[in-house]
Amino acid sequence: MTKLKRSLGFGAAYAASTGLVVSGTAMVSLGNGFGTGGLAFAIPAFIGLIIITMVAISYGELAAMMPGGGMVGEYTMPALGRLMAIIAVLGGYLVLVSADGGTQLLVAGDSFESLTGFPAPLFSFILLGVLLTLNISGVDIFARFQIPVVFGMMSILAIMGLAGVFGFATGERVDNPLLATDWSTLASMGAVAIWLYIGMEFVAPLAEEIKKPWKIIPMAMIIGVCTIFLVDVLFGWGATRYADLAEMAASSIPHVVGATAIFGATGGLIMTVVTILASFSTGNSYLAAIPRMLYGLSNEGLLPKWLSKVSRRSRVPWAGMLVTAGCMASVLLYSTFAQGGIDMILNLISIACTTWLLSYIIAQVDVVVLRRRYPAARRPFKTPLYPIPQIFGIASCVYLIVFIVPEMSQRLVIWGSAGIVIAAIAIFAIIWLKLNRLPLFTPTDLVDTQANIVIRSEDLGDDQAEGGDDGLDGRFHSEELEGSNK
Repeated sequence: MTKLKRSLGFGAAYAASTGLVVSGTAMVSLGNGFGTGGLAFAIPAFIGLIIITMVAISYGELAAMMPGGGMVGEYTMPALGRLMAIIAVLGGYLVLVSADGGTQLLVAGDSFESLTGFPAPLFSFILLGVLLTLNISGVDIFARFQIPVVFGMMSILAIMGLAGVFGFATGERVDNPLLATDWSTLASMGAVAIWLYIGMEFVAPLAEEIKKPWKIIPMAMIIGVCTIFLVDVLFGWGATRYADLAEMAASSIPHVVGATAIFGATGGLIMTVVTILASFSTGNSYLAAIPRMLYGLSNEGLLPKWLSKVSRRSRVPWAGMLVTAGCMASVLLYSTFAQGGIDMILNLISIACTTWLLSYIIAQVDVVVLRRRYPAARRPFKTPLYPIPQIFGIASCVYLIVFIVPEMSQRLVIWGSAGIVIAAIAIFAIIWLKLNRLPLFTPTDLVDTQANIVIRSEDLGDDQAEGGDDGLDGRFHSEELEGSNK
């Protein structure tokens, strides 16, 4: 059996955790949020940080117990059963790649066209081809590109923000109010705020390729969302001191408007390049994480077996990568012809956010159920103050879904679209499980799930002893598990 290659350290894990978060659409949300709310948008941004930290803690505990590529799918099987596992992965993440992946590439294409005049759709498809080639070449190639891109983008945003805050900008100062809208509108901007951080868990599907997953994954997520908050608020604060807020709120590239206000045409040019890099980083994260989730579910028999195919040369799940790239390409085609501007982008974000938040709820419920069902199981990383973070996190995610956008008519459209997608996935899952004579709601055994992960994973090498005591389950070693399954 060809196994995934365990070679990634904290730098790659941090870049994977933040690489999707610092995306083209996240920067659109950032600029739109500060353009609509003014500097006061930092309040919902901070509340979003608290919520996402609660979610990250839950994912950290689950990833430490079951460090497998199937991520929330494998976490859910021993808690809620196979049907909910399929819904959690396909509903939360395949919908995400379909709603957001193509849009990200389109944003990159538009930015490149504004710089060079090169046709945006053609550039977007070329970029997708480059990303697919890099990821199929191996996880080390992913890390080599992802780490400098992520750290470069974060540095540029922070420098621009600091320049705007301390008056080192070349633009002209404007007198904007701290609160540019009413408090009720600001309170309803939770979905815009949470989108600044959503996706921090994309490091978890790389668990079979990270050297110390039980330690590095929780640390990467928590440090990642905290640094993103600081950088985003710095940039937003600097932009509100120089930019016309109404122009930012109405623009489909509000972060470029803010950067141009701070540093003139040079700032706009730099931010345009950052937008292209952000789309590169996001696409890279999608093609790294989603195929591993499909690989994990396929290995558990919850998806077609061909999705678990791993390249013998580069040791990556190439079949899942082709499916992920296909989803991104299909939405790129739709986005290219629809030409909906900021309204279409925000609607797609809201639909993806709704189904994604559903997966977050499932993951947090998993923690509670597994704590009750397996109280003595080893948990190398445990939720502090359990179950307060889970209760708060679940309630917050429900609130964000209910008040996903301010207008009720728009909420109905988003809920309806998300509901249709989830229903279609549920129907597929029921048919697939019935055809394979697998129960829908009967949980799998936690020990079996852990054993499957250990057998298909590469050895932890020098960390094996630490991994055996603190990693999967202290009762098992790889050799014993392989013997018990022959």
